[in-house]
Order: sequence, then C-alpha cells, then structure tokens
Amino acid sequence: MHKCTNILFKCMDFRLQNQTLNWLKENGYFGDCDVVSVAGSSKGIADDNEDVRSFLMNQIKISHDLHGAENIILVHHSDCGAYKGSYDFATPQEEEAKQKEDIFKVEGLIKESFPDMSVIKVWAKMNDENGNDVIFKKI
Repeated sequence: MHKCTNILFKCMDFRLQNQTLNWLKENGYFGDCDVVSVAGSSKGIADDNEDVRSFLMNQIKISHDLHGAENIILVHHSDCGAYKGSYDFATPQEEEAKQKEDIFKVEGLIKESFPDMSVIKVWAKMNDENGNDVIFKKI
C-alpha cells in the first residue's frame, strides 16, 4: 500500500498555485498529500448539492482507505470566484466569515464520516490580485 498522511482540498484558482506549493513545502506537507483541487476548495461539501458532496466525500474515503490519510487540510482563500459566484458579499470580511463558517461545517461533516481523521483548517489571504503576496494562517 502506498501511504500518505494528508489529503489537501484547495481551490483550483491558478493565482494561488505557487504560493500554496511553497506553503506545503514550508509546513512539511509537500510530497505527503493526495490533492483535490476544485473551485471553492471544500465549498462543495458545505453546499446542499448531495451529488457534489458525495463525490468530494468519496475523494476523502479513497485517500483514507487506499493511502491511509490521517489528516484533511482545507485551504480556502480570499477573493474566491466560486464564493463570489454564489453570494453577493458587501465586504471582503463578509466573504471571509462565510468561508470560515463553511470550513467549520465541513469539518463537522468530515468528522461524522471519518472520526479518526484530523481536519487542518487554513485561510489564505491574498494581499494582491495576482496571488504574489499570500498569507496562510491556520484557523
């Protein structure tokens, strides 16, 4: 069996690719992650679309059962198109609050199905629109 410790849920947004890779390396996760890259990161688990939720939860199951993943890393970020496409936020802080609410909801849903797994929640604040200056912070 091939073993990895983590499964990473990240947004597909191209602007964050390099910075996310750097963050993974700096935190010792690089090379030890299965990766799920979808618009909105784990938003699809928080949303009420059962087909999408089931598909994404199955990705966790595969990583858990096949590779022995023990941790799920949820990385969400500011200025996310998937969230802006679903909601009309008045401020960046409102967007951040909604995403953090979803991250905690997703953590609960994951723990219901995978009580032996830990959830690492991360907020990535983009300080420029190109993603060159990003601050990652565990929440």
